[in-house]
Amino acid sequence: MAWNRDRILIVLSAFIFVFFGVWLFTVPTALEAIGIKLTTPEAFIDVRATYGGLELGLAAFLLIAQGRKEWHRAAMLLSALCVGGFGVGRILGILIEGQGTDLMWFFFVIEVIWTAVMLWAYRAASD
Repeated sequence: MAWNRDRILIVLSAFIFVFFGVWLFTVPTALEAIGIKLTTPEAFIDVRATYGGLELGLAAFLLIAQGRKEWHRAAMLLSALCVGGFGVGRILGILIEGQGTDLMWFFFVIEVIWTAVMLWAYRAASD
């Protein structure tokens, strides 16, 4: 199958999920850099499951989907909705807390941009 915009975006999305999934599965304490303190075995397990396992599962789907043209639109929508969900959760969290650090705003901007790109590609792709 030839490489095109859709396939490249899906693979890029998969690699982002792989990066964060592997990193946070193997080094869950990395979240302490943003103020999340892991103090119990349950906390470590949950970070590995949520930030590690879930992200690796999403990446696996995206890597499979990139090789099946008929799955491309679904993969782009999945990426947009997942990253968009991070963005919605982040902005609502900022509003609820009444403030956001520069890092939280940076992540929010990246999430908005990635969501917009993937939604644009999803809409532009043919069935």
